[in-house]
Amino acid sequence: MRNKKEVQTNTKVPEIQSSHVILLVSGNYVLQLRDNKPTIAAAGQWSLFGGMINDNETPLQAIKREVKEELLITPPEFRFLWFKDYYAIFEKTFIRTFFFVADVSTEWPNHRLMEGEAASIFSFNQIQNLDIPSIMRQTIENFHKGTKIVGQRANE
Repeated sequence: MRNKKEVQTNTKVPEIQSSHVILLVSGNYVLQLRDNKPTIAAAGQWSLFGGMINDNETPLQAIKREVKEELLITPPEFRFLWFKDYYAIFEKTFIRTFFFVADVSTEWPNHRLMEGEAASIFSFNQIQNLDIPSIMRQTIENFHKGTKIVGQRANE
């Protein structure tokens, strides 16, 4: 039988990695309604903004790029929260996702949606009734409750 330390050292870092961000406007959550295309993950669901990390890109660089591409805004600060490794059904493999938070209250009036069907602001209670991927729902709930997640700091 393996001990806990051996299991941890043999854990492989997933090759596919993404960055997503909890965007806040006056304490409420900004979500993206994903395009309803069978060729993308979370099609037709509400989700956090973000996407895949490109080669030679840090998680922080990736999320800055994704928000700029998807909303045409540049939040002044992104705060790293945690990362999570999980099995993604769409990709049929494990993924590591880095999660950040950014307040876009000042920038939001200037946003323009460039990707997805819609972008809307929701209270925490409103989110409970939305169709959201479970990893994104868990992230929002953990953040809202102030849960501390064990993870490593993202390379900036």
